[in-house]
Amino acid sequence: EKARNEAMMFGKVTEVAVDPKGLYFEIPDGNTWQMDRDGAYFHYTSADTRQGLEIRDFDFSAVPEGMPVCCDASANLGSHPIDVSKYGVLYAASHKNFSTSGICYTIIRKDLITKERQMEAIPTMCNWVTFQNAPNKIYNVPVLQSVWIGALTTEWMIERGGVEAMEHFAIRRSGLLYDIIDNSNGFYRTFVTNTAFRSRMQVVFTIRSGAGADHELVEKFLTEANDELGWLDIRSHPLGIPSDAIRVTMYNHQTEDAVRVVRDFMHDFQKRHDSFAQRVGHAMPADSVRTSIHA
Repeated sequence: EKARNEAMMFGKVTEVAVDPKGLYFEIPDGNTWQMDRDGAYFHYTSADTRQGLEIRDFDFSAVPEGMPVCCDASANLGSHPIDVSKYGVLYAASHKNFSTSGICYTIIRKDLITKERQMEAIPTMCNWVTFQNAPNKIYNVPVLQSVWIGALTTEWMIERGGVEAMEHFAIRRSGLLYDIIDNSNGFYRTFVTNTAFRSRMQVVFTIRSGAGADHELVEKFLTEANDELGWLDIRSHPLGIPSDAIRVTMYNHQTEDAVRVVRDFMHDFQKRHDSFAQRVGHAMPADSVRTSIHA
């Protein structure tokens, strides 16, 4: 929605795959998208942190031939291999997977950095031609600390096997939580149910219906996690239910041990509040992620 609203300031915007409820728990097939074939470019966000949806296998065939594809990959750049050659613009805010806030990593196809391809009324800090033509391609002093931390992070990623290794770690980390959710007999449930679109960066879920008595359980979970244990950003926006969603964020630098702490808390919380688990002696799926890999 934010990308759409910004684009509306500069021209006509055509939306495809619109969810009337604004929840976006799944993406319809590309052949159903109502495309504006005269559009200057196509833009999508590859991972929405709000509901835990991620697009890792974008359907490029749905985009008219010759139309540049632009992607906001702020939440998942570096977490799985990407064919950069398929994009006109691929960008990511630095503060999620790489560094602190202050810079934006942007990969731009060279033929798009021209006065002919760029609007005249464009803010200077978004003017690629200005930056391309600046001495040493540096128009202004960048946020050096963010640049430096980003360099250290990418070196750290390369030392551990690069993007392929980051994908392996992302699958393992998210799998720890998806395993306990899927084996909770409905006590926990995700909003995004299609495993092809389940995010590896954010696992977003609720407790049963998230309403009524379940709403009270969600609030108890969030209070214990946030106020008593000090977990940050565990409370997310409501997603079609009265209660706030529960969101566990795990970017590239998050350790598997930290996610295990979350998993153990989720198991303990269910044991304390799920009558079915109390009756049958609900067992945590241990490290089934070692043999069960989620896509």
